[in-house]
Amino acid sequence: MQTRLGFFLGCLALQVSACATPKAAPSAPPASAPPASAPAPEPTPALDAGPAPETVASAPPPAPSAKTPEAKTEPPALEEKPSQPPIEIITSPDTAFLINYPDSAPLEAARKTCSEKGGTDDEAIATCMNDARAAFKPDVLRFKKNGKSWDFVIYKRDGSRLDEIYSARVDLSEDTPSTVKLKFSSDKGARPLLKNKRDIVLTVPNDYSVVVNDPDLGKLVYEAKVGLVGN
Repeated sequence: MQTRLGFFLGCLALQVSACATPKAAPSAPPASAPPASAPAPEPTPALDAGPAPETVASAPPPAPSAKTPEAKTEPPALEEKPSQPPIEIITSPDTAFLINYPDSAPLEAARKTCSEKGGTDDEAIATCMNDARAAFKPDVLRFKKNGKSWDFVIYKRDGSRLDEIYSARVDLSEDTPSTVKLKFSSDKGARPLLKNKRDIVLTVPNDYSVVVNDPDLGKLVYEAKVGLVGN
């Protein structure tokens, strides 16, 4: 009896002890870690539509090129030639041919010679030039009718006076439409141009002049003068 009572009391004491001991508060569940931030979605790659077309800058239409004005070409000078047969021109009645000394070669030759001799002495050069002009003899040419033939006469001019210094009987023939050939058959005096030649050629480039190309004197230009020499 006592044993049961003691056992009962012992059990009761255990229950009381268990009830008196405070139960430990349940531990709070561990805080859950904040959710990891989701990775940003990768951009969806754009569909490859091929290389982007190049932007071609529309170039302005080329400006019309300004044409360089072509240099005006002068028409070739017409070859001067006489309007009549050259024999008719040189044998025209009352016509003689006077030297155009400024346009003839002896003037330039005299300038060169006198400049070399006179140096810087203008007076000496002028005297030399005057002497050279005076020494030039074939001033006037004339064709004079003599029966069926022609006489070729050369004059030296002294002021208004003309002195005959040479004459010759000649046969005339047209060498070309602008030249006349002279063939000498007799001479009187010393011929001051085209010396020692039995045949000479005169050029008649137009209706009013005659040109003589002398191997010693150079180019001599003569101009037609009517009434210069009397009959």
